[in-house]
Amino acid sequence: MAERRLMALPGLLGHGRQRGLLAVSALTLAQGVGAGAAAFATRGLFEALHGPAVLPVTLLVTLAASGVVIAMARVAARVTGERLGQSYARDIRLALFEHAAGMSASDVAARRNGYMSLRFVGDMTAFRNWVGLGLPRLVAGIILIPMALAVLWLLAPIFALATLPLVIVTLGTIGFGGFHLRPLHRRLRARRARIAVDMAERMPMAPELDHLGRRGIETDRLDRKIDRMVQAAIARIRMAEALKAIPDILAGLAAMVIILSGFRSGATPGEIAGGLAAFGLMISPLRDLATVWNLYSAWRSAAIKADAALSRRQRGSYVKTRALPKGPIAIAISSLEMPSGSRFELDLDAGGNALLDLNEHDTAYLFDALRGLEKIPEGRIGFSGLCLGQVSRGSLRRGIVAISPEPLILRGSLRRALTLGISRRKDDAHIETLAKEAGLADALSRLGGLDGKLSEGGRNLSFSERMLVSLVRAMQLRPGLILMDSRIGSLENAARQKIADWISRSGATLLLQRGTFDNLP
Repeated sequence: MAERRLMALPGLLGHGRQRGLLAVSALTLAQGVGAGAAAFATRGLFEALHGPAVLPVTLLVTLAASGVVIAMARVAARVTGERLGQSYARDIRLALFEHAAGMSASDVAARRNGYMSLRFVGDMTAFRNWVGLGLPRLVAGIILIPMALAVLWLLAPIFALATLPLVIVTLGTIGFGGFHLRPLHRRLRARRARIAVDMAERMPMAPELDHLGRRGIETDRLDRKIDRMVQAAIARIRMAEALKAIPDILAGLAAMVIILSGFRSGATPGEIAGGLAAFGLMISPLRDLATVWNLYSAWRSAAIKADAALSRRQRGSYVKTRALPKGPIAIAISSLEMPSGSRFELDLDAGGNALLDLNEHDTAYLFDALRGLEKIPEGRIGFSGLCLGQVSRGSLRRGIVAISPEPLILRGSLRRALTLGISRRKDDAHIETLAKEAGLADALSRLGGLDGKLSEGGRNLSFSERMLVSLVRAMQLRPGLILMDSRIGSLENAARQKIADWISRSGATLLLQRGTFDNLP
């Protein structure tokens, strides 16, 4: 299948990377100049060996200095290249996160966690290496190979004429072989990705899989996939190393050609030695050109997948000029298509209650839609006379809250969990008072106060405590619309009563799934 043009990825030479690549070019040119000077110095010193005079000090210093220049320029070029690669990988990571943040919640949930994390981990090496190593090596080849031929011509035109056909054949062979690397990389990447995704899915549930008698089955399945991945990896490395070996074959042939052509043309031993040194300048960039294909193929395979991720639909643009009115919010929902295929209608006055007779999937979708997390056709949802698309995201965040046993909790302090999404935070004393009022006194004591550490997703909190974390956030926002699902009915009585009492005092409009409370507030 033909590869489509990459459009959504950040530019390779954006954010000042163009200047960095120019710096790499200048440093590579310095290496070429140093190597050329070394070749001429070598010729002069070899010729001086056959004369009665002492060796020229200038040539000795030039030969020594050229090594220092080449070494310093190579280190500086590598550091600059690494900086370029890290800069590009940063742009890719940020672009992927920004795009995911703008996607519908249901679209993100539909992606396997392993695939989402792979975009931030596995593929980053390919992105970083192409800009940090691939492009600089390509530049080095473009500069150093012609320079080496020019030095050969200056030493003795016959050297350049004799070796040029070999160089052309080598470049052609490397280029032709490089095309075969791309499908090998795609196959390896696909098999490696499937293993990574399966591992990411199964590792957290490994004890449960063992309990269900699946340890041997899953191990065998994983082993078969690893075996296929190893075969793909060996095929890829065989081709990559074969391409890198071609310049080594060239080196022996070129040395023979330079010596023979020099002997037949009557060149001096110094000229032949200089020619061998000059051609040596060409071997490293030729070998690097073979690795360029390898790095490019890896980047291209990763870039196609990343571009596909960055091309997925977004929730849509918002006018972002209107704020929800203060106080309870009226809701008007017209023919909203639900995941189950049904159409949902609702007309609720400000401050009213509505009991939703929806399944859990449809309820979750409706609540996400009301909070602006889904792509909804224009005119389907309105708040107090405003279309959903007219309301700013900040106003949606402050005016509509969901009290849920699965609030967003990042690994970190309890303080951050209680204030996540709160733009105007109160001092610690006020936050702690609210937490105790909501029923989190035991959690504060157990964790060591607001500085206590929570694990990812709040796994070291109980079901009721996670629900109460979302209650504390809601208490700080004073929302006009409160959303609750039936899982609140599974709370301890004390926690349920805390939530019911606060809702009754808030005066906000209330949407709740049937079975949430036995007695509505």
